[in-house]
Amino acid sequence: MEKSLFIVIDFSKKTFDVSVIHQTNLQEVDYRQFENSKEGCISLIKWIKSLTAYPREQWLFCGEHTGLYSICLSEHLVKQGLSLWLENPLQIKHSSGIKRDKTDKVDSREIAFYAYRFQDRSRVYQLPDKTLKSLELLLSYRERLLVNKHSLLVSSTELRQVIQRNPTYDQSKKDIDRINKEIKEIESRMLEEIGKDADLQENYDLVSSIKGVALINTVAILIATQNFTRFDNSRQFACYSGMAPFGRQSGTSVNSKPRVSSLANKKIKVLLTQAARCAINYDPNIRQYYERKRSEGKDNWLIINNIRNKMIHRIFAIVKNKQLYQVEYRNHLEKVA
Repeated sequence: MEKSLFIVIDFSKKTFDVSVIHQTNLQEVDYRQFENSKEGCISLIKWIKSLTAYPREQWLFCGEHTGLYSICLSEHLVKQGLSLWLENPLQIKHSSGIKRDKTDKVDSREIAFYAYRFQDRSRVYQLPDKTLKSLELLLSYRERLLVNKHSLLVSSTELRQVIQRNPTYDQSKKDIDRINKEIKEIESRMLEEIGKDADLQENYDLVSSIKGVALINTVAILIATQNFTRFDNSRQFACYSGMAPFGRQSGTSVNSKPRVSSLANKKIKVLLTQAARCAINYDPNIRQYYERKRSEGKDNWLIINNIRNKMIHRIFAIVKNKQLYQVEYRNHLEKVA
């Protein structure tokens, strides 16, 4: 259904700025700032009702996908049955042309015109699955624990090398042991959350059957793909993860070799790199491929990227075919991905 009223939100930590434009009069923009809270969400809906007689079906909310700051309003709008479109901030930035000023009010107005121009590309936002959201929070907490563990380990080891009898080393060691215990508990909770959803459990078993893909790799992939509902094929996920190479060609002066893009989910990229290195050690077919390419003089990172892509194709193939990974069937599975 074509939209007539475009309500655009520029999110920040404590507030969100809203610009409203009507399809019949694009020059007139109504603007107001609200508190980023449940009360602010309720006030926003009341304010919009006072501005227009358009039915709610003709409203389109649009904003940048900012993660934590956009959660409160996003959940409120979806529960109200309103159309919300959360777009990649970089996509909006590159479509806005040259800008000389930057304020929250200007940003919200720019997003409003973006929503009007590209409304045919809009994708209605759906609330993430509760189990996947729980897994995402657990994974994020585990990452913070690892950062703290690394910080304690490095600093205490350096002090121990300088001062043999160092009381802070013993305390740091206790803290590290505690963090290790917490990490194991979090991983157990991840498995418990996965077990609550039959579809999630099935895909977890399928993906983790691949050599080199362990618990954390699998959980991160399930979250990124929204349990394999977000991407249509392995190529799209490879592009999202920064592993699909792209060339640059223009006239006769620009003609570079295909390279992977820096625009990627770098966490997934790191985890799949770890999985690829693990597969080299434990998967005989991957190890054979790696050694053959090294003997041919290929660059190490090129080989690693090829292995990452092979693993992505395998992952999507076994999920599509609902068949645990088996070495003898790899060629057949990779062809149908």
